This record gives sequence, structure tokens and C-alpha cells, in this order.
Amino acid sequence: MKKILELTKVFLKTSFSNMEAQTMGNNKSKLGMAFLYLFLIVYLGGIIGFLSYNVIDGLISIQQEAVFIGLILLMTIGFTLFQSIFSSINVLYFTKDSEYILPLPLKPSEIILARTNVIIIMEYIVELIISLVPLIIYGVMTGAGIIYYITMLIALILIPIFPVLLISTIVMFVMSFSKIVRNKNRFQLIATVIVLIFSIVLGMSFSTFDEEITQEQMIQLVMQANGLVDLIKGYFPTIDPLTTALTSTSWFEVLISILETIGISFITLIIYVFIAEKIYFKGLVGNLFSGSKKKGKVDLSKNNFRNSKLYKSYIGKEFKLLFRNPIFLMQCLVPAVLIPIIMIGIFALNFKDISQEELQEITSLIPTDTLVVVSVILGIIQFFFMFSYISITAISRDGNNAVFMKYAPVSLYKQYMYKIAPNYIINTIMIILTLVMLQYFLKMPLITLALIFVISMVMSALQSILMLIIDLKKPKLEWDSEYAVVKQNMNLMYPMILSLVNIGVIVLVTMFTGSMGIYVGSGVLLLLYGGLTYLVSNYLYKNQNKLAEKIM
Repeated sequence: MKKILELTKVFLKTSFSNMEAQTMGNNKSKLGMAFLYLFLIVYLGGIIGFLSYNVIDGLISIQQEAVFIGLILLMTIGFTLFQSIFSSINVLYFTKDSEYILPLPLKPSEIILARTNVIIIMEYIVELIISLVPLIIYGVMTGAGIIYYITMLIALILIPIFPVLLISTIVMFVMSFSKIVRNKNRFQLIATVIVLIFSIVLGMSFSTFDEEITQEQMIQLVMQANGLVDLIKGYFPTIDPLTTALTSTSWFEVLISILETIGISFITLIIYVFIAEKIYFKGLVGNLFSGSKKKGKVDLSKNNFRNSKLYKSYIGKEFKLLFRNPIFLMQCLVPAVLIPIIMIGIFALNFKDISQEELQEITSLIPTDTLVVVSVILGIIQFFFMFSYISITAISRDGNNAVFMKYAPVSLYKQYMYKIAPNYIINTIMIILTLVMLQYFLKMPLITLALIFVISMVMSALQSILMLIIDLKKPKLEWDSEYAVVKQNMNLMYPMILSLVNIGVIVLVTMFTGSMGIYVGSGVLLLLYGGLTYLVSNYLYKNQNKLAEKIM
């Protein structure tokens, strides 16, 4: 146990050391950053708290407030599962310190448990952001006693354990084949996709909800106080006992539910350690030392030297860097594409058994030409923007080679625009996919659809430019592995912050202009974000040389 704890400290220090270096500066700079982070934490807590209050208030009015607990747990586990897919592969296999750890007299179980502790600690950070405030607000609004708050703290500790162990087990199985694969770079991409598919299939198989529930049974659940919570409990093994623990007022029932969750986690841990002892080193050694050693042939045909438009060459170079580097591809581009597709796919699957007539009857009850609907859709799109890391790493991905930007016979402003183009293109694809799916179900007026598209595109431009400016101001150019550019880069929190800020602005505009109609509210949003986009673009143009001072 002592070795595991010491290893965990070493791995944590390795993971966060580069982040600390990125935030180093004089005392005034550190104080300013501390105030900025404090303000952002308070702001994010306020936004999450505001949304939670309104949802809980609505559920209390229909005596279904316990559903909120199930939804928060389900959302937290969903985030944990998805984030674990990327973090487990990186932490378990693609860290630079692995080659130094292997010769040491350490058991596979000790290394794997220390690595797993790092993954779980990372999940706790995300969990605190999305779960702590809603659960506290739920306790205050429902008048919960001391039992609830003690149980809440225990639940927050237990929630990520099972999902992380599950995903890490799948990762170990997939990576155990790395020794027989010649092209390691390609295998990293394939392995991540396989793990993702396995995770989705397992997540769907965990659901025990009866899809053939009748209308009469649904009415009974709605009429019964907190009856709807049973619809959520079966979606994951630990949701049922944790939901029971958080909604019960009996010490005995809470204790039994907590012990049940601990039991599930402990049994999973034993199985996990047993599997790790058998296959972890096989995958780790295979990843470090296998692969083709032959150098690829360089094609010097005339086609490689044909004339091309400047913007095509620059944008093409950015896409090639993303696609040819597995870590950049899986960390920067894939989340921005896969998360919308997965969520849209799950949404579509939930409606697959509904006939066209029933669907039309449901959608007819939703007034699609209102500002509230526009705001909700814009909020969904902003949520997807949180996972777009292309622009925020546009300069950092080049590393020390970024200095060549200063010597190219092209203005820096143009080069900046070319660098954010992939981010803008991917966002555009995501916006179109989202709107096509929503249009299929909601049948919105074309003018409303066009408004949402235009506002989203303007907000995408603002996000792309702002993230590039942040990367210019705080670039991470000194790195020894591509992994550090993404997973040890404090800048990656800014897409999430900006998206949450935008969601807050959308909510405020809707509150103040909702009574004036959809066109007034949409016009205000368009003018506001159009103006902001112009200002930041103009700032980038006027300060293009000054912003490049840290590129050296």
C-alpha cells in the first residue's frame, strides 16, 4: 500500500508539473490569475446553481424531485465514462515515465493501481464542477437533514470508481494486442475507437428499463410521488443504490445502500487487479517497444510540388498535423466530433420505437418558434463547443517549430486565421448535424432554423479567435511528448469556461427579451456576438506582432 501511495504522488506530480510551470510568473501575475480563477469558479457555480434551482423547483411542483438525484448521478457517470476513455489510455500507456518505471522492482498491480488513482483523482475534479453545487442545492430546497449531506460526500467519493475501473479494464484488453501490431500510431487511433464502441455497448446493456412500458404504467409513475426515479435507477449498477441512499431518510437504508455500492466497487477492483496482473505489462511493453522500424518511402513525385492556393496549403497542413498524429487526433479533434454524434445517436435511439404519428403529436405540443426553443438549442450547441480543443492548441501543437511563423512571407494575421480554420470547420459540421437532427424531430420553421445557424456560426467564430488569442498569450511550446500539449495544458479549461459564459448570456438575454418575441431576442444575440467577434478579430489584427512575442 505504501508503494502505491508513493507512486500515486510521483505520477500526480509528473502529470501536473507542466501545468504548474505554465502558470508561473511574478507575484502580481499569480495574484491576478488567482482572482480570475476564483471569479470563474463562482460564476460557474452560479450558472450551474441557477439551472439546478429551476429544474428542482419544477420537479418539486409535480412531486418528482428525487428524479433530479438520478439525473445528476447519470450525467456524472456519463461524463466519467467518456473522459475515462481518453484519460485511461493516456495515463496507463502513453506517458513518458513508463520506460523508467518498468525496470524498477514493482508489481504490475502496484503500477496499475497508482495509475488508476491518478485517473480517479482527475475525475474528482470534473465531478466537483458538475455535481457538488446541484446536490447541495437539492439538499437545501428539499430540507434534507445531516444524513443527506454525509451521504452526499460519500457518494461523490464512490461515483467515479466503478466507471473508471470498467473503462480501464476494456483499455487493458484492447492494448494487450499492441505487441502484434506493426503501426503503433494507427493502433492508438483504432484502440480508442474500439474502447469507445465497447463502452457504448456496455452502457446500453446496463440499462434495465423496460421500453415496453405502457401509458397506464407511466401515468401511475407520474401520479406516485417520486415514482419516475425508478426509470433512471437501472441505467448503471451503482446508480440504484446511490440514488436510494441520497433520497432516503432512514439511517439503516442509507447504510445498506452505501455498503452495496462499496461492495460493487470492491468486487470490481478485485477483478480489475487480477486482470491487470495478467495483461497490463504485456500491453505496456508492446506499446513501448513494438511497431514497425522501417522508414516509409518518401514520394517525391511532381504532384507533391504542384502550385496550390495559399489558404489551401496552410489549412491542409493543419488538418494533416491533426490526422497524422494520433494523440492530437484523439484529444483535439475526435471529442468535438464524437460527443455530438453519440448524444444525437442516443437521442435518436430513444425515439426509434415511436411512430411518425406519435412523434408529430409530441412535437406539436412544443412551440418551436419561440425564443426559449432557440436559446435551448443554442445552449446545446455551446455545450458541444466545450469539447473543441483545436483552436486552443493551434500554436502549442507546433512546439518549437512555431517560430517559423515569424519568418514565413505571409502576414501573421493570415496565418492565425488559417490556424483557426479547422476549429471553425469542425464546429460548422457539428452545428449542421445538430440542426438536421432537431429539424427531423421538431419540424421548426426554416426562418428559425436559419437564425440559429447564423447565431451559432458567429459564436463559433468568436470562440475560435478567442481560444487562439489565449494560446498565443500562454503557449505551451516546450514539450517532450504530444500528450503534454493536451493533458498538461491549463488552457484547455477555457473552451468550457467560454461555453458556460455564453450559456449564461443566452439565459439572461432570453429572460430580458423573451416577451418581445423571437426576432428581437435573436437580433440582440446576433448583434451582441457579432460585435464581440468584430472586436476580438480587430484586436488580433492590430496586435498580430505583439501576440507573437512568446513564440520563440
